[in-house]
Amino acid sequence: LLAAGAGACGTSVSVVTKGAAQGPTIAIGVAADQPGLGYLHGGEYSGFDIDVAKYVAKTLGYAEKQIVFKQLSPAMRASALTDGTVDMVVDSFSMDGTHDGEADVAGPYLTVREALLIRSDSASEITGTDSLSDKTVCAVAGSAADDNIRNRTKNIRTTVAERDTYPQCETALMIGQADAIAADDAIAAGLASNRGGGYLKVVGETFGERSYAIAVKSGQSTLAKQIDAALQSMMDDGSWKQAIDKMKQSIGYVPDMSLNPPA
Repeated sequence: LLAAGAGACGTSVSVVTKGAAQGPTIAIGVAADQPGLGYLHGGEYSGFDIDVAKYVAKTLGYAEKQIVFKQLSPAMRASALTDGTVDMVVDSFSMDGTHDGEADVAGPYLTVREALLIRSDSASEITGTDSLSDKTVCAVAGSAADDNIRNRTKNIRTTVAERDTYPQCETALMIGQADAIAADDAIAAGLASNRGGGYLKVVGETFGERSYAIAVKSGQSTLAKQIDAALQSMMDDGSWKQAIDKMKQSIGYVPDMSLNPPA
């Protein structure tokens, strides 16, 4: 694998930009608004997805200075791959859904559960999806949670209000425009931790699970296989567990280890 990716010349990555003395770069689409997963603060990206992206890029033959992170919203991910804005996406991209031929996927590298994030003063009132009648739930457009919460509440009187980003959903929740946010439990935990003060709470009852994959442009099956090998190496050499421990220290989240690391 290392021989195939040496110097970033042996992979099937379509290089987006050319560096000067540093040589080619690899553009990776990531989130910037998910504390603990993909978060931009003070000009630096951090989180579990960022650690995974760096490990994979290094295994493919790229130095860290050759990595260019590009902030994407869930709705932008497929088009950014198709038009070459990014070479891969490491941004809570669902492996379980169908992508209509828009992307090839490698992985999975993390399995999470769907959850609700609420204001702490609503904890006695909202205990799960079955208590969302006459409530408004915020979901990020293009996210798997958006579709899942609609399906989950289609037989009760629940309004699903879409926003473009998680901070916008968080604002809607804090000012009372929404009663809950539908998100993966890892994302929900990060938002609650970032708010601080115990204002937000992740509902104990989760609903369903899904796995995160790394997405590449459709047709790049060779690259997807190389990424698969890199992810397996990350799990085998202890780096995956180290990244999980960092996420726990950062936002207090630990995934269900009966589901992780995913096969």
